[in-house]
Amino acid sequence: MVQKPDVLLIDSTVQAVDVERRQALSEKFNLIYYDCNSTAEFIERLHGPWSNIVAISRNGWLKAGPLAEQRPFASDVVPHFPTSLKIICCSGHGHDAADVQAITAKGIWYCNTPDSCTEAVANTALSLVLDSFRYLTYAQWCARYDWLASRDLGMKAVDPCGKTLGIVGLGDIGIAIARKCEAALSMHIHYQGPRRKQVPWTYHANLEEMIMAVDCILIAAPYTKETHHLLDQRRLSLKPGLRVVNIARGKMIDEEALLAALDDGRVAGAGLDVHENEPGINPKLKENWRVAVLPHIGVCSMTSWENFEKTNLDNLMAYFATGKPLTPVNNIE
Repeated sequence: MVQKPDVLLIDSTVQAVDVERRQALSEKFNLIYYDCNSTAEFIERLHGPWSNIVAISRNGWLKAGPLAEQRPFASDVVPHFPTSLKIICCSGHGHDAADVQAITAKGIWYCNTPDSCTEAVANTALSLVLDSFRYLTYAQWCARYDWLASRDLGMKAVDPCGKTLGIVGLGDIGIAIARKCEAALSMHIHYQGPRRKQVPWTYHANLEEMIMAVDCILIAAPYTKETHHLLDQRRLSLKPGLRVVNIARGKMIDEEALLAALDDGRVAGAGLDVHENEPGINPKLKENWRVAVLPHIGVCSMTSWENFEKTNLDNLMAYFATGKPLTPVNNIE
């Protein structure tokens, strides 16, 4: 009997499982379930019982469960991948936790799930934009603990209708955010990125130029070395009364600079789903009533988990049927 190839599944404690499709996969492949207590143990197994795996699929919500802090695709792990490994599928849109360049150099496809959580993240962004103008998170606190304190909002809250939103990074999520904020909040849309796109909104090649032209800046771009502290003290000083929203990666904002700008009024409000030192959240941000903070839950929806499962399985099936996956981040010649 010919032995079935090994496929490693790294499951989360929060996910959707397509039992029928996994059963179909198991008829062609030997499914191995990840249970390592550390990345070091994972590396050890790559040189032992898992030395013949042909695919890895990391499924579900990456921040949930005991495996959340492990980085199985980081630069110190990639050199240990066996030559048999041909494809990695990973839930989520961002891929800054994976060394895609090193993975590519080993001839391995790396796939994300780009459209699987677009609506969930965009809906979170919409709520944070609204909150940055209307301070609804603080209003909820007042309703629970200090009704009279809500009177302070009367001279501070502003309606976003007719205001201008500037989006840094107009990918699938950025476009969905623009569409929602334009339709639901009647906002004017500007965007900044490396190139103009075929959209009906105002383009800026220069970030500083866009900041000075908008009322709220929203980060939806990938995190790279070049975008580290993209919003720093200088840029946060360009437009008095600016609102700031971040649904991308926490390290794209200098949080100390943001706090200083909030203190002196250069920034009027902020909505943050991501943070510079996750899973920790800066206590000063949590204490500031003009800041809405979320624990990186933009993607958090059963719909997202179902889409993650489908896309990861689709990529595996497509690769083994045609030699090429559907949503690769890289390209293997």
